[in-house]
Amino acid sequence: MENLHERLDGEANIMMEEARKVIAFVFQKKGKERMTEKEFYMVLSFEMGWLTPGEGMKIIEYALQHHLLEKEGDEIYPTFDYKSVEVPLGFKFDSKKMQELERGLIPRVMGKIMKEKKVGERNLRKEVRRLSEEMNIYPEIAALLLAKKNGVGIEEFIDEAWELITGKG
Repeated sequence: MENLHERLDGEANIMMEEARKVIAFVFQKKGKERMTEKEFYMVLSFEMGWLTPGEGMKIIEYALQHHLLEKEGDEIYPTFDYKSVEVPLGFKFDSKKMQELERGLIPRVMGKIMKEKKVGERNLRKEVRRLSEEMNIYPEIAALLLAKKNGVGIEEFIDEAWELITGKG
C-alpha cells in the first residue's frame, strides 16, 4: 500500500508534515530511537506544555494509523529518518494544530461511531488499526467499514473517501 504521505495533498499533506515534525522533535529531544507512548506524550504535555496527555495520545494514534510510527511491544519508533527532519527554531505543536489534525476523515467517522454507539475511543482506534492491517486497506476505509458494520450511516463521508482512494475530486 502506498504511503499516505505520497498520495495526499493539500491540507492533509500539511498535517502529515506537521505530524512528522512533532515526532521528529520528540525523538530528537529525547535522543532515543524508541520510547514508550507515555514517554512520548509526557514530552508534549509536561515538558513542553503544548498538549494534554489525551491530545498527546491522539498524536500517537494518528501517527500509527498513518504509518509514521510503528509499535513493537511497549515501544514506538518512527518509520522515517527523524534525524534528517529539520524542525524549525521556535516550532510548536499546539491545540490549534491538534484541531486541524482531528478534522481528518478518521476522527470524524470515529466520532460519529462513538456518539451513536457509545463505544470507547481507545478500543475503536485499536479495531480500526487491526482491520486496516488485517485487510491491508487505508485506515480511513477501515473506519468506514466499522461504522457500516455497526449500523452507523456513512453517506456523508463517501465522497471524501472516494477522493482519498482515487485522488480525484
